[in-house]
Amino acid sequence: MPETVSNHNAPVSGHRPRLQARIAAATLACLLAIAAGLLWAQSRFNPAVVNFLQGEAVRAKGPAAAPATAEPILPLPEGLTALTPVERFDRETLSDKIDGKAELYLSAGFVRLDCQRLALTAQPDLWVELFLYDMGSFENAYAVFSAQRRADAAMLDFAEFAYRAENALFFVHGPFYIEMIASGTDDRLRTSTDALARAFILSRPVAQAAIAERGLFPKTGLVEASISLIPADAFGVAGLDRVFTATYQTPAGAPLTAFLSRRADPQEAAARASAYVDFLKAYGGEVKALDEPVPGGAVVAILDMVEVVFSQGPFLAGIHEAPDREQAVMLARELAAKLKEVPGAR
Repeated sequence: MPETVSNHNAPVSGHRPRLQARIAAATLACLLAIAAGLLWAQSRFNPAVVNFLQGEAVRAKGPAAAPATAEPILPLPEGLTALTPVERFDRETLSDKIDGKAELYLSAGFVRLDCQRLALTAQPDLWVELFLYDMGSFENAYAVFSAQRRADAAMLDFAEFAYRAENALFFVHGPFYIEMIASGTDDRLRTSTDALARAFILSRPVAQAAIAERGLFPKTGLVEASISLIPADAFGVAGLDRVFTATYQTPAGAPLTAFLSRRADPQEAAARASAYVDFLKAYGGEVKALDEPVPGGAVVAILDMVEVVFSQGPFLAGIHEAPDREQAVMLARELAAKLKEVPGAR
């Protein structure tokens, strides 16, 4: 129990060193938590970048000769030849291929990785390494695609989720997440990766699928390409899985991040919201308002930022790490109104 002073006229200077010590301890704890978060984020270095760096090392050694028995991983478009045998990795061996940075894929439901290096037939020192990640479902494949999306992405139109960045091409096709890492940015390599992507799509027919949660974010100010799916331990909360996030541009200029997660039922959604508020409070968060943006919701101030947390029907939702309370609550109200439109979410 916190100490109280029963005599309001008594001098309180004797309590100041103790209070200051508590404040200092709390501040140190917050800084340690931030440092731990940064170390954790650094440990999740983008595997696509690792693949590229590995490619740089191989290029320095020069081109490899194609083995006579190398079979292509799929029917290849004209002008490409298998340069290496197909490699296959499962959940136990995935980190052997991507330098131990397999946590993202494993947490998103990874099943198997097939990969192979393919070269331009006329110039084998120009090659593309193809990574076919079987993620088990379209949603799982989207989760790793959205988490890996690079800032310099140029969206492509041959698939719903596809982009190019420098020497690489990334896309989702059914339960597959595909990376193509080329040995350079030569136009011939770009043409070949495009043809290879289309060849893969033709070789693996899949039923059309959609991710309904992408359509549940309010449209005003939404940066459509920013919508991502965090497969596990969202915002550092153990067990908080399948959380969609989206970035919003605001009139004030500072971006906001909205989030939502469909839970099994309204009871679980409410319990998750309450547990998240408790998590924030445990790290120094202070509840500033209750029943915002809906009854049962809360506005929590933490580290000069604001979190808005609420449940609406089967959805856990809110605004994450907002710099402005008023803008955060306003967007949370729009998000709550949007979720109310979902059948069974009132």
